[in-house]
Amino acid sequence: MNWPSARSPSSSSSESNTDDTLIGQCSSISGRLRISFLVSSTLPLLLVGILLITLNYQNQQRYVYASQEDLAEQTAQSISAFMLGVETQLLGFGQNFRPQTPILQLEAAADNFIVSNPNIQALTVFDNGGAQIVQVVAGNRNLDRLSNQQDISISLAAALQNGIGQRGNVRQLTDGQLLLTIILPVRLENGTIIGAISADINAAQIAQELRAASDYPNVAAYLVDVGQEVLIDAEIRGWRPPERLDAVFQTEDITTYQNGDGNEVIGVRARVQANGWWVVVEQLNSAAFGNVYRSVILLGGLVALVGLLALAWGLYQAQQLLRPLRQLRVGALELGRGSLEHRIEIRGDDEMAQVAHTFNQMAARLQSSLSAIEDQNERLREGLLLARDIQMGLLPDQTPWSHRSLTVYARSIPAFEVGGDFYTYATLPSGQSAIAVGDISGKGVGAALIMALTSSMVESQARHNERPAEMLASLNRLLWPRLRANRMNAALLIVVFDHATDTMTVSNAGMIAPLLICARRQDRKSSSPALDGEASAARTDQERCSFLEVGGLPVGSLPGAVYNDVNVVFEPGDILLLLSDGVVEAHNADGELFGFERLEQLIANHPEVDVHLLVDVILKHVQDFIGPAEQHDDITIVAVRPDFAGRDPEHDMHYASASPQQESTNFAR
Repeated sequence: MNWPSARSPSSSSSESNTDDTLIGQCSSISGRLRISFLVSSTLPLLLVGILLITLNYQNQQRYVYASQEDLAEQTAQSISAFMLGVETQLLGFGQNFRPQTPILQLEAAADNFIVSNPNIQALTVFDNGGAQIVQVVAGNRNLDRLSNQQDISISLAAALQNGIGQRGNVRQLTDGQLLLTIILPVRLENGTIIGAISADINAAQIAQELRAASDYPNVAAYLVDVGQEVLIDAEIRGWRPPERLDAVFQTEDITTYQNGDGNEVIGVRARVQANGWWVVVEQLNSAAFGNVYRSVILLGGLVALVGLLALAWGLYQAQQLLRPLRQLRVGALELGRGSLEHRIEIRGDDEMAQVAHTFNQMAARLQSSLSAIEDQNERLREGLLLARDIQMGLLPDQTPWSHRSLTVYARSIPAFEVGGDFYTYATLPSGQSAIAVGDISGKGVGAALIMALTSSMVESQARHNERPAEMLASLNRLLWPRLRANRMNAALLIVVFDHATDTMTVSNAGMIAPLLICARRQDRKSSSPALDGEASAARTDQERCSFLEVGGLPVGSLPGAVYNDVNVVFEPGDILLLLSDGVVEAHNADGELFGFERLEQLIANHPEVDVHLLVDVILKHVQDFIGPAEQHDDITIVAVRPDFAGRDPEHDMHYASASPQQESTNFAR
C-alpha cells in the first residue's frame, strides 16, 4: 500500500533552525553594514591622517635639521669672514715692508696699524732670515705673556720656507683673554719672500659669534680644530661638549649623540674657510623636536577627533538603515510563526518605508486569505466529519447470517477523517459465511470513494460466486479499468467459512496473510486434490501463531490476474486474525516499525480466547507504540472464532473438497 505523507518529527526543529538561520543572516548583514560604514568613514581619514602626520613630521624634522645646519654655516662664515678680514689687513700692512725701508719708519707704521686695529694685540716683523726687525705691542703689554715663542718659531719657519700663512690655536691668557697667532709671508711683486709678519689676534669676536649662535634655546656652539679638540666654547652653564666628537666627524650630515652632560643632542659641523677649524652646533633632541612632537600630537588628536565624529555619524546612519531592516526581520519572523496581524511601523517615505508598506499590505492580504481558507477548511472539515460518519456507517456492525457458528469482532480506525480500509460480511447462496477485509491505496476522499465502491461490489459478487478466488478474479475484471485510470489498486482478503465441513477457504489479493491462532496443540490435517491423503506437519508449542501462506496481486494491478484458494481446517477455539498493513507498519516517534515479531510476541503473551479482548489488546498496544507520533495509515483488525459445538472429534481428519483450479492445504506454520 502507498505510504501517507506524514509530517516529519523534526519539522518544528527545522522551522526553528530556519528562524535561527534567518536571524544569523540578518545579523551578518548588520555586521557587514557597520563594517562598511566604519571602513568607508574612518579608513580614508585614517590613511590621510597618517600621511599628513608623517609628512608634517618629516617636514618639521627637515626644518629643524636645516635650521641647525644654517646656524652652523652662518657661524662658520662669520668666523671665516673675521679671520679673512684680519689677514687682509695684515697683508695690506706688509706692503709697507721693503728691504730698504728704514726701521723707524716701519715701527711708526706698525704703531699706527695697531692703533687702527684694536683686535691686534701685538705685531712683529721678521726678515727673510727669521730675524726680528720690529715688534710693537698694544698698550705696552708684556709680550712674553701674549705669545707662545715656540709655536711662533715653528710657524715662522713654515711661512718663510713654504710661503704659506700659518694660524695657531686659540689660547687663553691668565686674565681670561683669548688670543690666536697668525703668521703671513711678505712678498715682492715678483713673488720673492722678503720676510714675515706675526700678529697676536684677540679672539673675543670669535667667541662672540659662538655665543650668538648659542643664544637660541637649548643650543650650544663651539670651535674645534682638526684634532677634534675644543678651542672655544660658548661657555653655557650646565653644558659640556662630549669628550670625543667621532659621531659628528663620521658623517657630513646632522647626527644624534650624547653630549658631555649625558643628554641626547643633535649636532652638525661646518668648516671655517682657509683653516682646519670646525664650528659644531648642538641642540637638545627634546627641545629640537618638541614642536615637532607637539605638532604630531595635535594633528593626531585632530585626526582622531574627526575620525570619531565620522565613525559616530557612520554608525548613526547604519543604525538608521538597520532599524527598518530589523523591523522587516521581526515582521518576517512573526509572519513565519503565523502572526498575520503583525504590522511594521512606517517611518518616512523612503524606499524602506515603501517596502514596509508593501509588507503590511501583503500581511493584510495573507490574513484575509487565511481567514477565507480557515472558513473553507471548516466547511471541508465538517464535510469530512460527515463523510467519516457515513463511511463508518457503511461498515457492518453485525453479521448477516442468523446462525451463531462464527463469533466476529472488528475495529477500523482511519488515519485521517476518512480512510481506505474496510471490512464486510456476506452470506453466500449456499449458506456459507464470507468475511472480506480491504485496503485501498492512497488516502483521503479518493480512497474512501473507491472503498465504498469496492465494498459494495464485494457484497454483490458474494451473491453470484461461492469461491473467494472467483470473487477476486471477477472484481479485478470489473475494477481494473477504473483503478487504472486513477493509478490506484485495492488489496482484498476474502475468507469463506463452510460450517458443514468445518473448513475455511482463503484467497488473498495483496493483503497481509491472515494469522491463525490455535487454541490447542494437536496434529492438524487438510487436503487438496494435489495432496489428498498426505499429512501436514505437526503444530508444535512454538507454532501457536502462524500466518497462512496465501497471496496474490492487489485488485487493479494487472488485468487477468489469477488468484488461488487455500482451504484450512478450523478447530474449535481457533481464532483467525485479519489485519491491514497499518498494524505492522505503525511508526513511533523514532521511526521504528511495530512489525510482525512484536505482533506475534504480543499474541503469545496474551492468550485471550475472546475476540473482543484480543482485538482491543492489539489495538491498545499499537496505539501505545505510536505514542505522540501521528498515525500514518488506516488500522483495521478483524478477529473470527468459529463455534463448532457438538462437532464429532473424528471429523478433525475431514478433507475439504476443491476444484482442480483451486489449491487446498492443511497449513500449519
